[in-house]
Amino acid sequence: MTIRTKGFLLGAISAAAYGVNPLALFMYEDGMTTDSVLACRYILAAVLMAGLMVFRRESFLLTFKECVQLLILGMLFSLSSIFLFMSYRYIDVSIASTLLFCYPAMVAVIMILLFKERPSLLTIVSLVLVGIGVVMLNSDGGSSVDSLMGVMFVIISSLQYAVYIVCVQKTSLAKMSSLKVGFYSIAFGSLLYVVRLNMLCDLQLPSTMRSVVCAAILAVFPTLISLVALAAAIRHIGSTSTAILGALEPVTAVLIGVIVFSERPSIIAIMGMLVIFGAVTLLLAAPKLEARRRAATNNM
Repeated sequence: MTIRTKGFLLGAISAAAYGVNPLALFMYEDGMTTDSVLACRYILAAVLMAGLMVFRRESFLLTFKECVQLLILGMLFSLSSIFLFMSYRYIDVSIASTLLFCYPAMVAVIMILLFKERPSLLTIVSLVLVGIGVVMLNSDGGSSVDSLMGVMFVIISSLQYAVYIVCVQKTSLAKMSSLKVGFYSIAFGSLLYVVRLNMLCDLQLPSTMRSVVCAAILAVFPTLISLVALAAAIRHIGSTSTAILGALEPVTAVLIGVIVFSERPSIIAIMGMLVIFGAVTLLLAAPKLEARRRAATNNM
């Protein structure tokens, strides 16, 4: 397996794992607040990551510069999670999950404006197809999309996630272990919930077995697995390609809606999923297609 193929695989795993977030609705139904849900998720994930680092004999030591960078990353990721989970209270989770994916375009714009990156034609086509697929998925949301508060929360969440992805690639943290980046992002990010809970309300622990199971799933999949795979994918294929692969997240969210919440997506929504898969497939094929084009040009 080539490094690029490994990067695409890790990016797809990260996106699919992040799509498990809607399971937080079960914890809401059991009476937990947004901050309590996220605090349980982050603290448990940090403990699991710390144990994995000890098992792999990775160093916990940080320089002052790395500490500052990771603190910023932790705040970005935590704020992104807060706004996304808050949006679940105002709009359907499938709509929130798909609206979140204006972030690949945000990543591309940030890379173009700040780092003078020139996206290839195939990357632009992939972004356009992702946008079309997201719009098609959103067409299934009905009047809930009109909730300005929910939409605003998702857009803010998306922007913070885009900045997080770019920071992972464009700082010295790009050379750090993916597990170490993930651990400190979560550990420092947890501080935000500790402060908010002390200011707003008390921490609510899971009170039912369903909430306990959901907290464990949220800690493992959209947190531990997603963050570690995300950092590794960015290192192998860059932030723009990783962001486009993130379009698999709303597909996972829709599948969870169908299987867990008994939702029935429309034909247009299903077509949107297929368009997104097509965009990701095009991105995967882009290097070979570009190599063939150059070879054909050179032979002329």
